[in-house]
Amino acid sequence: MSSLLVAGTFPLVFLLVSVIIDALMLFQLKWAKLGGSFRDSAIANLVSAVVIALLSMLLLQIQNIFLALLAVLAVAWIVEGFVLMLLRKRKAAPSYLAALVANFSAFIFAYAYVLTFLLI
Repeated sequence: MSSLLVAGTFPLVFLLVSVIIDALMLFQLKWAKLGGSFRDSAIANLVSAVVIALLSMLLLQIQNIFLALLAVLAVAWIVEGFVLMLLRKRKAAPSYLAALVANFSAFIFAYAYVLTFLLI
């Protein structure tokens, strides 16, 4: 069931959607201006995508698709919070809070996408 995560173009589509949703959430949280939010989102998402790709064999061993997505969300939150902290030289708490809100919003899309396949 976890193979749905790597099926087709989902990883690339999800990366693009994540960058957009995360940037808009960062902008709403007054993290930076819109351009800066998109830049920070793109960098943070690319770094977390590389880390998730490196951990993919481990993450894909999780049999439940929703738990696998939750594990990916946790990894993305940890990595992106750290990257945001470095990019803007801010303290850990606001960086990780911004990463949590942004990633939670993006992962709602992922859960909805996977759920549509399970309902078919």
